[in-house]
Amino acid sequence: MHRWETRMRLKHYLDQGVSKAELSRRFGVSRRTIHRWIGSGQLDRDLSSGASGYSPRARVPHKLDPYKAIIWDRLTQYPQLSAQRLFDEVRAAGYPGSYSRVRDYVRTVRPRAPTEAVVRFETPAGRQGQVDFATFTLPWGRRHALLVVLGYSRLLWLRFYRRQTMAVLIEGLESAFGHFGGVPRELLFDQMRAVVLSDGRGDGRSLVLNAEFLRFAAHWGFAPRACRPYRAQTKSWVS
Repeated sequence: MHRWETRMRLKHYLDQGVSKAELSRRFGVSRRTIHRWIGSGQLDRDLSSGASGYSPRARVPHKLDPYKAIIWDRLTQYPQLSAQRLFDEVRAAGYPGSYSRVRDYVRTVRPRAPTEAVVRFETPAGRQGQVDFATFTLPWGRRHALLVVLGYSRLLWLRFYRRQTMAVLIEGLESAFGHFGGVPRELLFDQMRAVVLSDGRGDGRSLVLNAEFLRFAAHWGFAPRACRPYRAQTKSWVS
């Protein structure tokens, strides 16, 4: 590449906002040289002389351009219109091009639905805790983490165990109560096998809780509750 052509291209990219460090790397020209060309006015002289005849490539008009306003207006009113439907409409208006061009344009201009905010389920202080097991595969084997979370403060208690048994659950809850310094009025369980024997609420039947666990709950003075099956995201759905 001739030196004047390099300078012309540098001038173009500088005008586009590309950094001098990036241009130095891209063209193999030191930043000192680029600063010298700018300071001496060499880049502007090359441009005014038109030595290379180089200029940014002009945008090529496309067949879809006259019909983009139709697509935009229709999507503004009906954001869910399919690209095929819009293609049929602009073709009826005279568009002679391909469906793929319409499809690609629709992807870029279709209004995006705002992301729905997650609503946090709030409970009064001391009202509710949530209990669940999470299973992890660790280098030394599989372990089950018992998690107890207070609904109001989101204070978390966690301990790892080898098994998910009634004895583990009772020992863990008693340790959590000691850590929290109290017992929530109710505990919410996510279909835990040690607590829920069967749950037919989805079919109009009843929820059956483990009698041994009910005695433990009565001793500590909390009410056990169970999430409805297949509603992992709705912890507030209780018995």
